[in-house]
Amino acid sequence: MDSTVFLIIITVTVIAGFGGVLYFLSKICEGLAGQQPTKAPRVAGTKEEPEDAVQPAPVEAPRPSGGLDPRSMGSLEETLGAISEKYSLASFTLATTDGLLIGSTKPGGEDEAARCSYLYTQGRLQDETGAELLGIPYRGETVVGIAHPSEHLSAEQMSALEQDIRDTLQHWV
Repeated sequence: MDSTVFLIIITVTVIAGFGGVLYFLSKICEGLAGQQPTKAPRVAGTKEEPEDAVQPAPVEAPRPSGGLDPRSMGSLEETLGAISEKYSLASFTLATTDGLLIGSTKPGGEDEAARCSYLYTQGRLQDETGAELLGIPYRGETVVGIAHPSEHLSAEQMSALEQDIRDTLQHWV
């Protein structure tokens, strides 16, 4: 009888310990998923870095006029609406390459997200309705932007649109 109780106590202790380890590993993974890789700091006076070297401050690329600040928006949909307005888009949708809807300015965007994501994975950058398909790398995955422009977007506008999408994803997703 005493050995049975002893085995039960050991079993419960091992299970609780294993659960604790899994919990802390999941917290570490969540923390790492939100970080971007950084370079190791250089020490002044080493062979890698001369003592009198000056590190330039990071410079942000110039933004086109009317830059969007997703932090000032109330929701992802509101931010997508502002993007649509800025680039004169009839509608704008974000989806995963698996076809899952992230957000859209038009109702019923789930079907469009699935259909256009499939087209994008097949290498098409436009669908039969004239929607422009953009692939935006984000956290090791690709997010598909589905834009219905009122008029053709220039390369500069497309680049600015992609940057606005990245900013939006960083804030909302």
